Amino acid sequence: MDFIDTAIRNLPAIPEWQKEVRIDHIYTEALLQACSVWGIKSLGEVAAGRRGKLVCSTEQLGPAPNIYDDVRIVSAWIPPYSIDKPVQFHYSSKRVRSDTLRSNLADGNKIALIAEFHAEIEEAIIFHPLVMGFPWLEAAAQADFDPMWLAFDFYEHYIEDFDEFSRVKDVGESTDVSPMKAVSEHAFKICLSKILGDSPPRDWGGEQSDFFSAHLHLSGRRLKAAFILKGPARFEPMKLTHLGKNANQIVRLAHEPAEILFLQHSHDILSDVRETLRAFAVQPSRPRRYCLIDGVTPSGCCKLMAYITKR
Repeated sequence: MDFIDTAIRNLPAIPEWQKEVRIDHIYTEALLQACSVWGIKSLGEVAAGRRGKLVCSTEQLGPAPNIYDDVRIVSAWIPPYSIDKPVQFHYSSKRVRSDTLRSNLADGNKIALIAEFHAEIEEAIIFHPLVMGFPWLEAAAQADFDPMWLAFDFYEHYIEDFDEFSRVKDVGESTDVSPMKAVSEHAFKICLSKILGDSPPRDWGGEQSDFFSAHLHLSGRRLKAAFILKGPARFEPMKLTHLGKNANQIVRLAHEPAEILFLQHSHDILSDVRETLRAFAVQPSRPRRYCLIDGVTPSGCCKLMAYITKR
């Protein structure tokens, strides 16, 4: 509160309506900093473990068309995977200041939020939002590329975006996933280690990722990267069941001190996996980049492996 009070006192003389908006941003910034320092978890982690008082997440919420008429509103969480009990967000419509946010809540959309656990009843787990916005609550001042990227998925990257893999754009497109059936997870890891100048780690039971590197670059800027690697042992489109109970491999990946999270699979990667990785990566208090490398798309494994082979 000392920080908040000082920040409010330092506001210039501005119209009252503008002052209210600025104060809202001060509270948002304070909460984001607190969530970052306290290590507040995402909704998926808290809901799965039933542990935690606060959540800080970017999540898909269902439509709440009554937001224009009713005082108390309920928005339901639409998780990318099955859960044992529905999660709801209860809030007051009059506290939704932005017409754009109100419209997105009415229709249902991806919403960034900080929320407090209120109660678990027979029908649902109930949270009260403290802050809601989209998609990362505060302006992405750290963006180091063209503002055209500033959309809900602007934290997603493709493999050719990274300096070390930029030449995959020169490799012919392929839609045939079958070559990846002969490429083991270990072979893929060796290729990554050679390109990035790392030593391939040995697998062990307590690992949070399959590969970690501090030698990746995006537009000349060095980034720490953590990878989940999935070879052809289950040569089929990837579902969340490929990643352990409650997608716990993605949960562990999110605990890595990395600025970008990678998920690679030798086949297709289905939408529930993509949405789950995004939810854990783009946390409002710690938004990180993410990249999916599948076995079929032109920017996926086939193209990457062709590049590695040529290299």
